[in-house]
Amino acid sequence: MEAVLAAARTGSALGVPVYLTPAPARALPDELLECVDVLVPNQHEAAAITGRVEPREALDVLLERVPQVLLTLGEDGCLFGRRGAEPVHVPAREVTAVDTTAAGDTYCGSFAVARAQGRSPEEAMRFAAAAAALSVQRPGASSSMPTRDEVEALLAE
Repeated sequence: MEAVLAAARTGSALGVPVYLTPAPARALPDELLECVDVLVPNQHEAAAITGRVEPREALDVLLERVPQVLLTLGEDGCLFGRRGAEPVHVPAREVTAVDTTAAGDTYCGSFAVARAQGRSPEEAMRFAAAAAALSVQRPGASSSMPTRDEVEALLAE
């Protein structure tokens, strides 16, 4: 936790958006959350942190602590919330999963890249959903993550 806090402080101080995936799920110190721009839990982590099983309720609780939440829902897609705005849901793409090991990391990283490129949250979620759909169809962790060209090709279909 000390290293995570140091990284979040540094990113925040430099004006770099700080994305945090809270795995394994546990209580998160206020000092850390003050540095986080986008919290990216899966539905189980969100429930463990908030005590709320229903994703929308967990999202609302998390938004009291951080400005944006990207709540991954596995085969049900993703829910993005920002303070003062209505949540956005983007469904997952229907694929036959071979290995879901890297799905969350692929989704989070792809969303962050798309947002850094200036895409809207909904566009970034669609980009991330395409990337995650490609990754779960391959075995392995980092070896399953698709290239940008593969993601863009899938989006173009």
